[in-house]
Amino acid sequence: MKFWKYSRVALALIGSVVLGLSITCCGVYTTGYMYVTGAQFNQIGAYKIDHDFGYLTPVTGSPFANAGGIPMQAAIIPGGRFLAVVSQGTKGVVGSGNVSIYTIGGGGVIAFQHTYFTSGINPVALALAPAGNYLFVLDQVAPPDYINGVDQNAGRGDVTVFAIDPSSGKLTLITNQNTFNTNGSQLPYFTVNYNPVQLVAAGGYLYVLDQAYNPNLVTPPPACVKAPSTSPCVTPDVFLYAINTTDGQLTLTQNAPLTLGIQPGAASTIALSAGGKYVYIADNALGANPGRILPFQIGPGGVLQILVGGPTNNVPPITPNVPNTLYPDAIISNSNAQFLYVANYGPNSIFQPNSSISAFTISTANGQLQQLPVSSGSNPFPTGSGPVWMVIDPTNQYLYTADHNSNTITGHIMGATNGQLSNMFKGTTFPTVGQPTFVVVTSRTY
Repeated sequence: MKFWKYSRVALALIGSVVLGLSITCCGVYTTGYMYVTGAQFNQIGAYKIDHDFGYLTPVTGSPFANAGGIPMQAAIIPGGRFLAVVSQGTKGVVGSGNVSIYTIGGGGVIAFQHTYFTSGINPVALALAPAGNYLFVLDQVAPPDYINGVDQNAGRGDVTVFAIDPSSGKLTLITNQNTFNTNGSQLPYFTVNYNPVQLVAAGGYLYVLDQAYNPNLVTPPPACVKAPSTSPCVTPDVFLYAINTTDGQLTLTQNAPLTLGIQPGAASTIALSAGGKYVYIADNALGANPGRILPFQIGPGGVLQILVGGPTNNVPPITPNVPNTLYPDAIISNSNAQFLYVANYGPNSIFQPNSSISAFTISTANGQLQQLPVSSGSNPFPTGSGPVWMVIDPTNQYLYTADHNSNTITGHIMGATNGQLSNMFKGTTFPTVGQPTFVVVTSRTY
């Protein structure tokens, strides 16, 4: 998936909840908890987030063993009582990928509850329905479906859908009522296109980003060998499903996905602006303008419409010949959709100068991006090496990156009025459980 590019998270609380903030024995306000998934030891790191300074303190018992294998992504189920972690099981084995559910207890301590298996192979991402009642898990490889000896799903991915019981965290598989296999049974998944890497849900729609395959650079599935340039095998796209909010069914809303017109493998991530009005896709291809951001508005029927002005170029590096704005692979906006931040993985290195965060302002009129003016020699801003995901704390004061190469979480203070990032006052870098893959936060503090 991301690392890079496909191989491409404490003391017990005592006291009371005051105005939604827990007070520890030392009088420090905890604004929420952070959970970091780590691939090196298959663990989940848990941290308290300090309200006043943003520093992280490990929760009692952290890190916690992950029950499902190699953790890829995680989500807080609405209500803040449960953590869902999607993991890859036995490589290449159908049904070994899974979602593990953990309860979030007092002091942010998590406890394993149950594991649910996905339908395909190599789950890489998950997303919650806007209402929080369904969980969508993205498998890079769909199960084989043979007709006359030919696998109809060769090279394609799939989405496994679960209904969520908010009171217990229990997941229930949603079968595909519109598609049946050769035996006449409903499929336990919904197919997407080739080499999917990320998905987001906005309004009543689910958007799946497919990277496609490059037959000249990688070993493609048989269906993609010598495929024409217009084939979905070699054309990155966004696959669109309408979400039935009553039963969780996914329904195609148009005849063809949105083709992006970029190189195979270059579509690294898709993200929503706060409020879900705009969609931004990172194009990490090299060339005259490397690391572009593709901005879209969600139009009628959920269709993505490219914004006037088209793609936005990434921020150039401050220091010449230091390519630290290459390979953007994570995007996030602040809570009022005023600023957009892009994490740039950079060349594969343990040295921080090769990674960065680019910052943009978002037009309130049309969603267009403008590079944040350079202030005090910044933008792009330095961060840990190999950032693969970003998160903002519940009070919207701090931005954190999960740094895969340096095994760290790097924190930044966000300027509320100018969007500038600066170092925290009591430490900016925090060690993780090894090779972080994802990071989530919850405002639940009891």
